[in-house]
Amino acid sequence: MINRVCRHAGLVALVGLSLPLAAGAQPTSESEGNSGQRCFNGYAYTLDGGDYRYTEHHEITRQGETITDWNVTYVGRDGDVLAAKHMDFSDNPTVPVYEMKMPGSGYLEGISHQGDTWTMYKRENADAKRQSKNFTIDPPMAADSGFNQLVANRFDALQSGKTVKFGFAAAGRQSVIDLKASKTGTTTFEDKPAVVFTAKLDMFLVNHLVQSLKLTYDPDTKHLLQYEGIGNIPNEAGEVYPVRVSYYDQMPDVARDNGAPKAACGSVSAS
Repeated sequence: MINRVCRHAGLVALVGLSLPLAAGAQPTSESEGNSGQRCFNGYAYTLDGGDYRYTEHHEITRQGETITDWNVTYVGRDGDVLAAKHMDFSDNPTVPVYEMKMPGSGYLEGISHQGDTWTMYKRENADAKRQSKNFTIDPPMAADSGFNQLVANRFDALQSGKTVKFGFAAAGRQSVIDLKASKTGTTTFEDKPAVVFTAKLDMFLVNHLVQSLKLTYDPDTKHLLQYEGIGNIPNEAGEVYPVRVSYYDQMPDVARDNGAPKAACGSVSAS
């Protein structure tokens, strides 16, 4: 979060997380809990070298088929919480009300909603002034992890080779940016067939300067299996870096050895 220009030039606003997931699109590493909860982990590695860096722990609450609350906790290699995020999808299925905090720096960002007014906000550190900007939801539009619900809603179009264009409310950039997603290939994940989509800025010149996001999905379940692109957690030098976040069925040994929480609901304290 320290290098804001690098972070948002890299479209990390899509990642939340690193990117992640929405109604009908959770990976198979999730586990059932009580009260309509579903919980799972994503394991983040450096894209260059494949070194383990942190675990995303997700806890989702549903009412029927609708996601209401979604908590994400980012746990580092020493078991410390690097960041925490809470999302509420009650008002919109692809644009959540949310807030993400980093306890180390005091950075926060999010989206609030009151009446007909939607507002994105951010604060660079604990001592900085909070910035905010109102915006209008003009479908198709997504924010944070609502991106994945948008992909799920248009999965068949993407699978057929169509390009899907949409607006993305990026609180960290204090703007709505134009993105486009398309199918760019097929692959396998854990020995099963998978499809690859790519998301990038919908501006020709900028696309040559900004790394795109590579998203691997199960074509049958529409589960997000893997994300590759710029991350949203800085390294020791305060710089963000490209990551691969994999939603494996089983926790990798390296994550377990570095204090990763279980994928079960309640394995980390409330975000």
